Amino acid sequence: MSFPQAGIQTLFLIMKPSYLELEISSNNENHEAIYNHLYIEGINTFLEENGIIKIYFPETDFKNAEKIKNDLIHKLNITHSNIHLAKFENHNWNKEWEKTIGPVYIKDKIIIFPSWKKSKLKNTKGRILIQIDPKMSFGTGHNESTQLILEIMMDYMDEKDNYMLDYGCGTGILSIAGVKLGLNKVIAIDTNNDAIENAKENFEINGVSENTMLNKADITEINETNFDVISANISIGVISANLKNIYNKLKTGRKLFATGILTEEKDEFAEHLGNNNFSIVVIKEKADWAGFYCIKK
Repeated sequence: MSFPQAGIQTLFLIMKPSYLELEISSNNENHEAIYNHLYIEGINTFLEENGIIKIYFPETDFKNAEKIKNDLIHKLNITHSNIHLAKFENHNWNKEWEKTIGPVYIKDKIIIFPSWKKSKLKNTKGRILIQIDPKMSFGTGHNESTQLILEIMMDYMDEKDNYMLDYGCGTGILSIAGVKLGLNKVIAIDTNNDAIENAKENFEINGVSENTMLNKADITEINETNFDVISANISIGVISANLKNIYNKLKTGRKLFATGILTEEKDEFAEHLGNNNFSIVVIKEKADWAGFYCIKK
């Protein structure tokens, strides 16, 4: 359930010798609808830059790619000139990736890095180190919304916060950070198989497996309640539609950290929060994104 954010996304595409690329041109009117449709289809791995959304499929998955293309045309009225499905020959994505990806420093407390940069890290004393090797899931720390929600977690989690739900966990980066910031237990959920496998691996690499429980599920499908914190970096459509579920799973007076909300959507989201008995404590902005720290009334 993790969605990409503004700017080209830091995703690691492990491909066959050839692959399919579905390219969609979005605009302010249909951007959210496209995101939500892809979420429903179980797709949360794609790139976006300047309104161009690119989704990658194995060559053998042509029927599914063609179905998604046709659904977007017929259900969302995407014009044929704004959506293209093409086959490409692969090149060495690993080497291309390693040329561009580097450590991310979140304030003065967290460093997120890929394994091939570990030996080159500097100024690590007293910092939380999180190793994320990007594969098929969103959440490498290079996107502004992930940085934003990590900053909010660092600023507003305290010793009373012991139990968190990572709603739409992607690579598991928020769960890992939560445990390293002092949480005793995190329930991490996502609806994407690749995200679940990637998060499981990252939990093991970062030594937090004993403090985390990973489920391939939507928020409506889990029984756990009484969370101190729920963190959600998804989209306004998905989070707003599930605010009642989020409310029911939080302890009274406890915390919702939410982003994936465009700055132009922050007033709309604030209204949804008020209608669902959340009080807003802080709204922070980074690039095009707004992050919310809220309390359940």
